[in-house]
Amino acid sequence: MAGRSRNWLEAISERIHAQKKAQPSIDKKTIEKAWKMMDKVVTHCANRRLNLKNSPPFILDILPDTYQHLRIVFKHYEENVTFLNENEFFRIFMENLMNKCKQTVRLFKDAKEKIFDETSAERRSLTKLSLIFSHMLAELKALFPMGVYGGYTFRVTKQDAADFWAVNFQTRAIVPWRDFRQTLTEAHPIQSSLEAMALKSTIDLTLNDHISIFEFDIFTRLFQPWPTLLKNWNALAVTHPGYQAFLTYDEVKAKLQPYINRPGTYIFRLSCTRLGQWAIGYVTQEGTILQTIPQNKSLCQALIDGSRERL
Repeated sequence: MAGRSRNWLEAISERIHAQKKAQPSIDKKTIEKAWKMMDKVVTHCANRRLNLKNSPPFILDILPDTYQHLRIVFKHYEENVTFLNENEFFRIFMENLMNKCKQTVRLFKDAKEKIFDETSAERRSLTKLSLIFSHMLAELKALFPMGVYGGYTFRVTKQDAADFWAVNFQTRAIVPWRDFRQTLTEAHPIQSSLEAMALKSTIDLTLNDHISIFEFDIFTRLFQPWPTLLKNWNALAVTHPGYQAFLTYDEVKAKLQPYINRPGTYIFRLSCTRLGQWAIGYVTQEGTILQTIPQNKSLCQALIDGSRERL
């Protein structure tokens, strides 16, 4: 019996060891491989028939910027590559980057001519991927400022939210969605699996099935105050007809165009250039479409003030 137990334990140990060996190591070749994948995406997106507008999120700037920042990171840790291999956030980031590049290349292959139609679902998918790449670059720069890992010292803006992360996740910069959900629901009960799915779609900006401290900071800034966090989120992002997820500046204008004769019509979204802040698009009394990012006030107050001022 003892022999069987020992054999069983040895088998598990060997399997774990094999899985660890199977994990892709991060080295200079990994960075170059990532660039080759990004370059494929850039080549597709540089096609003149796409007629991509040079406005955020502009994928032809985002991916080269991502590569340059990865080079800075690798240069800093060139003599200590083990750190990058053991860094939970960096491993997940690199895996997600490769996956998103492959997904984008596959989109071009499957969409064929439809990708050139600016009104097609396939083109909308490309825009969403551009936003995801933009979020990923912002996250990478936030957690590796100047190429140096800063996950241990990253500060969550709102104190209650910062305390929650520190108590539950200590110095980790990223946690699996499953673990995050279980921990969050102890402080803010999540009522159903459908609500959990909706919450994940709002907070997981990089779509990698993990929640980083960077994403958590953005979410808690948008839906403050902390004591009513999920109530605020439900009111603004779930039930409010004006909320739009993963939308760009140009798409906001296109969405509001049919309402050009209805002054005061508005929609709001997460700003992609100032993550953690809201961007409100609205139709003016003169029939033009403007966008604003509220400063020093909550979204609710900004909407109330806009109504009072007959914007």
